[in-house]
Amino acid sequence: MALEFFKNFPEIDYKLSNGKTILIKDFFRKSKVEQEALNSIVEYSLYELADGERPDVAAAKLYGNPHLHWTFFLVNDIENYYDWHKDSIAFEKYIDKKYPGQIAIASQSTDILARKTTISDTTNKFLLGEKVTSVSGEGRVILVEPDKNRIAIEGEGFVANETITGKVSTKSFVPTSVINHRDGIAYYKNGNLRKNTESSGYTAVTMYDDEFEKNEAKRSIKVISPQVLPTILRRFEQIMSA
Repeated sequence: MALEFFKNFPEIDYKLSNGKTILIKDFFRKSKVEQEALNSIVEYSLYELADGERPDVAAAKLYGNPHLHWTFFLVNDIENYYDWHKDSIAFEKYIDKKYPGQIAIASQSTDILARKTTISDTTNKFLLGEKVTSVSGEGRVILVEPDKNRIAIEGEGFVANETITGKVSTKSFVPTSVINHRDGIAYYKNGNLRKNTESSGYTAVTMYDDEFEKNEAKRSIKVISPQVLPTILRRFEQIMSA
């Protein structure tokens, strides 16, 4: 039965670059299943996930069977478990990992990425991965964004008005402000309109707020009507056994 999603995928031969052949699951059929399912399903409803409600828990509540959680992935824009709605604790861990350290903001883009004088010139720009220091801080560059006049540093202790210098590039600048990476501006919005640069009538959206909105949008999922589900399961098994 089509209760456990991945067990239904047949195995196929896959040749590695070294010439060795291995058996893998035929996940390429997934797109066909999704397309056929989305075209045929006309009865579904929206379900609001509770904080921390796992796919198997939701499936048990809605269908009386936790193994049917894969149907949520079939009809929603969810590729894997990492795309599932995160509870508050998991979300904070995700933010800490994705946006570590601090952002140092310059007054102009040339403070971050000056114009090269030669093709091989690397002394005019901060380099990804290089160590940077100031009087109070130390870390490494993880992001260079001259269009936003800033660099992201995985480290701590950096403060405004203290010169930051790259150990390899020897590039340096004095940041006008230093904030937590998560508090950096992702974009500016005015209703449904978005801009990357500050503009009149537009409100700044931080990276944290942007991620929070995206995560909250995943709280509401489409679920297949229990009346339609048996038909979907039969079609799924037909495709997998073809």
